[in-house]
Amino acid sequence: MAARGRGQGTGRGGWRWLTAPFSPRGLSGFALLGFFLLSVAATGFGFADLRAANTDAGQLSVLELGLTGATTLFVVSAMVVALHHVVAGETSWWLRGISFVFYLLFAVWTVGFGYGFFWKELAGQEFTERQFQRVITELSGSIARTSSALETSERAAGEAAQLAAQRAQTEAEEGRTCANHPASTPGEGPLMRSRFGFADRAKSLGEEVRASWIAPVAGQRERLQREVDALVKRAAPPASVVIAADERAMLGRLAAASSLPSSERRALFTGVHEEARAFASAANDLRAIHATAFADRLAQLASEVGPDPQRPGSPDPARSGDPGYCWDVVLSEKLNAAAGQLRAVEDVAAPEFSFLEGPKATRAAFFGLVGWLGGAIGVDVKGDEGFEFEEKAFLALFASLAVDLGIVFLTVVRDAPARRRRPARAAAGQGQPTPPRLATILGERKR
Repeated sequence: MAARGRGQGTGRGGWRWLTAPFSPRGLSGFALLGFFLLSVAATGFGFADLRAANTDAGQLSVLELGLTGATTLFVVSAMVVALHHVVAGETSWWLRGISFVFYLLFAVWTVGFGYGFFWKELAGQEFTERQFQRVITELSGSIARTSSALETSERAAGEAAQLAAQRAQTEAEEGRTCANHPASTPGEGPLMRSRFGFADRAKSLGEEVRASWIAPVAGQRERLQREVDALVKRAAPPASVVIAADERAMLGRLAAASSLPSSERRALFTGVHEEARAFASAANDLRAIHATAFADRLAQLASEVGPDPQRPGSPDPARSGDPGYCWDVVLSEKLNAAAGQLRAVEDVAAPEFSFLEGPKATRAAFFGLVGWLGGAIGVDVKGDEGFEFEEKAFLALFASLAVDLGIVFLTVVRDAPARRRRPARAAAGQGQPTPPRLATILGERKR
């Protein structure tokens, strides 16, 4: 019977190697190992990306990757060891206190770099696309405002030229179009020739402004608007829109930017941004060349039909002997208004753009987290400009924290000292074994 019992016990013990991994302790060890490896991977990749983002090549050498991986392994291992001493009950209070401090330091390391890695994987591409879309939209809007101001100036100059032509025609047919010549008669004469010559000069100036300044800006405005539409609507212009073949191909790539490889997307976004910045610089150069010059020429035309500079409400007496001088208040005001509008045209703003995919995305996320935490306590941290801490950033932070919290939970489950409660009856002194009677040991006394 004893041999049979030992055989049965040995049989059950022989299967323990198969059942032990599925016990609560075995599964907790398996899960702890998984969280440990996940923490090492996320922290290591995040730390490597942060280092690679500061290099020109954007990647680390094999030796640097090895050192980064070893450093991460040591840090996460030290964190788990420190947490074990915090949880275990057999260590002294001062050692548990020191272990807790070092655990916090190592946990901040792993959570911070792990967050950067998770954010890069979750939101890096989407963030870059949104940032590029915002930059191009802002640039397009700035060019649109400049173009609109130029078109308003052109319209004012055109209206002034048209008014000058109408006054010249009226002077030829009826006369009396000049306030300082109320009795002028129709027909050929110095005043009529002066009016027609003035109208031609005003018209030529307006056409020159259009050709040399307004038309190039308006053309680029339309091009940038097509790029914005392709990005937002994720669709190239229809075939009915007449554009160059190379531009249509570029718009097609912008529409499908989210599906392009990272290297192609980088080249596309960077190229479009540099082209837009180059045009913004060219538009500002055009403004610097033409704004003051054209405004002065319009003001000069206005002065030719303007009043006395010293007395705005009367004709200029210095030119009273000029038979071609015509004081025309309305025409003068229109030309001066057009000149003022040309001077008010502003420079095109060209916002910066950084392609934040790969290592640069991790760096942006890391400093964004530092800046967000610093802002919560009123500290301004440089390096987090342009990063918005939104939903996916919180999700990445939660994922990084969840890895460390998983390690904490499983360590507590495995390493916390077990304190078994005594049964209630035993605690009350009940159920104690009764000592044997001496008579039962020595045998009953013979009667």
